[in-house]
Amino acid sequence: MKNTFFATLFLLLSNIFYSQTLDLANLATGRLVYSSILYDAKDQVYGYIYFYNQGDVDKENIQLEYVLLDKNLNKVSNNIFTTKKYHNNFKNTVTYCNLTNSDEVFINLEHYDTGKVPYYLSSFITISITNKTISPEYFYSEGIIKEIPQNLSEFKKEFKDKSFSGVSGLSSNFNGYYILEYPINGKIGSNKNLNFFNLKNELLWSYEYNPNGTKKKYNKISINHSSNNTLYVLESSFKSDMAEEYKIIALDPNNGHKKYEYVFENNSSEFSHNIRLKELNGELIITGNYSKYQKNKNFDLNNNLGFYKIVLNSEGKEISKKYTSWEEFKEQIDIDEKGRVEKNFRLLPTKYFIFKDGSICILTEKYKPAKMGIGNFIPLPIINVIAEAATKREEQTTDFVLFFMDKDFNFKKIKTIQKDLSKVFNYDYLFSQYIKDETEAVFFFKDYVKSEKKWILGVTTISNENIKEERIPISSEKDNYEIIPMRAKEGYIILREYNEKDKYNQIRLEKIN
Repeated sequence: MKNTFFATLFLLLSNIFYSQTLDLANLATGRLVYSSILYDAKDQVYGYIYFYNQGDVDKENIQLEYVLLDKNLNKVSNNIFTTKKYHNNFKNTVTYCNLTNSDEVFINLEHYDTGKVPYYLSSFITISITNKTISPEYFYSEGIIKEIPQNLSEFKKEFKDKSFSGVSGLSSNFNGYYILEYPINGKIGSNKNLNFFNLKNELLWSYEYNPNGTKKKYNKISINHSSNNTLYVLESSFKSDMAEEYKIIALDPNNGHKKYEYVFENNSSEFSHNIRLKELNGELIITGNYSKYQKNKNFDLNNNLGFYKIVLNSEGKEISKKYTSWEEFKEQIDIDEKGRVEKNFRLLPTKYFIFKDGSICILTEKYKPAKMGIGNFIPLPIINVIAEAATKREEQTTDFVLFFMDKDFNFKKIKTIQKDLSKVFNYDYLFSQYIKDETEAVFFFKDYVKSEKKWILGVTTISNENIKEERIPISSEKDNYEIIPMRAKEGYIILREYNEKDKYNQIRLEKIN
């Protein structure tokens, strides 16, 4: 497999230019067990972090090494640390990494006891990039941050029959992290608060979202979007496990005080929605697709009626509210009133690009569910990964269809990007990024061209209601070597060539023409 990556990419020089290559297999000793892209406060790529399992230190500890690269693939920090193993049935993994400021990385770990009496522990560490120091390992229990127990009996005593608490880091805007409590063992009323801690593990504020929760009537929340001044939370009210109301809650990230709440959907609503939020010029833009409201059901892709856009001011008051129907687009696309196009394909909403001037480009993908698939209901709280609702069934996907709407949500035009029919993957879209100060966007996808028996990387730039397409062949010399595109800094892409059996794992940073 020597020089496979270089020989493959030599064919692409008319489209991309050499930048830098790195061998992950030799970046550190041990087995690569987790990697993550780190993003800054503006959702731009900051760098990449990799974790290598270096094996057991003793009967209760394993050793890991982290390696942090900047966005140009230069090594900026690395160090080793240990985490608890307890015994052979105990499994642990890194699950989440994020910047909490320009010099701190928040690392979420999960521990599982797979024995006869299963236990679960969510913990975290923080890493100083400049000093290359690693904090002790902490966990959350009943409103307090504690160091992780040092033996198995303490662990079982601390966590047995208590609520499971999810832990995640916030963006660098807030210089800290939040902890969101989740219920376990049917104790629905035990999850009450969204807590925010500074980097000294001191509680700065707490938002109580479930003050009177019971097993039959309770609230759930999910953090949807954040800006410099506001944290936007989706709050769902349930009765006997059936959602009755959805609210958008705007919180002040400095103190947790509620700025406003906006009732988005309830049992009196005409429609069910999926939802995408973005703050722009102090206003909140809410957009997505909608279907006819049905009690105990969420947005129904089989009865997709069109797109909508709602704009709220800084006090939560409606500035505008507009719904479209498929009838408005029929001059440019053959579509029925429920969003079906040729051969019974649906238009699966994949990405909503909200640009700096307030205009929106909606990326959809022609999608057909398997004949034996379950219903295509997309839960409202799952707001940024709508297409993932189809991941557990066989399906077919084909062309992308882009809908361009102006700042007042008037329809402008449709563009179609043709690609081969896929029966292997649930969707071909990979990832995207805003460029040029959010006045343009680029999205990437993979497509297997059957006539040529090769994979291509599609690169589509959206600019001023126009699109520019590039198609780059990405095929390895050997079928069992996989080339994986990854998101990179603005104007670039990373291509990773990988084969576990041959211990081959290289990444290459390339500039898109």
